[in-house]
Amino acid sequence: MNTLAGGGSTLTLPVLILLGLPSPVANATNRVAILLQNVMGTTRFHTYNELKIKPVIHITIAAIVGAIIGSFIAVEISPQVFDKVLGAVLIFVLIMIFRPKKKAGIEHKKIPVWLEIIIFFGVGFYGGFVQAGVGLLFLATLNLVEDFNLVRANAVKVFIVMCYTFFAVLVFAFSGKIIWQYGLLLAAGNMLGALIGVHAAVKKGAGFVKIVIAIAVVIACLKLFGVLKLLGL
Repeated sequence: MNTLAGGGSTLTLPVLILLGLPSPVANATNRVAILLQNVMGTTRFHTYNELKIKPVIHITIAAIVGAIIGSFIAVEISPQVFDKVLGAVLIFVLIMIFRPKKKAGIEHKKIPVWLEIIIFFGVGFYGGFVQAGVGLLFLATLNLVEDFNLVRANAVKVFIVMCYTFFAVLVFAFSGKIIWQYGLLLAAGNMLGALIGVHAAVKKGAGFVKIVIAIAVVIACLKLFGVLKLLGL
């Protein structure tokens, strides 16, 4: 999912939460898998000569700064508040996934560099704070920088996420929020998924992936908002 577009954390975060991890710990532990998955993705895109780093250095730095700040806030926020924030984010991402697709405009209008920096600082802040759905957000904003095709946009997205996630992992690790054995196990699955995910997605279809995400998000939100506890589940 993350190799093709994004939204993988929308599935893995609910799974970690349903397995019993507190949401802030799940959020931190998930970053280990995100980092290693994107290291592999960046390497593969570079091998196929689809990744051009120089044009996106400025937005990469902006995203790193935003992600560091977002990570520190995620560490300090109370689990009860984070549950509600994460639940709202997951619902929003789910709506975005299922929203009707609009036809792309014919003309591409480039925006000023200073505005690019502000936008990607915001995207990085979101990625550092919660991560879920950030790949979809990157794909929606990257064409503000350059008229990327889908393959190159994904390559840039994977590279930037790799860069800022390295710093986010440091913040979460020093705060003691990461359960490393879970993170590394999840990373093994994510890295394998980066290798074979394209074939699986093509075979099963995008509709199947959306259904899986929807079920996972709904159940996770029921847990985050305390509904399952009220039902005695």
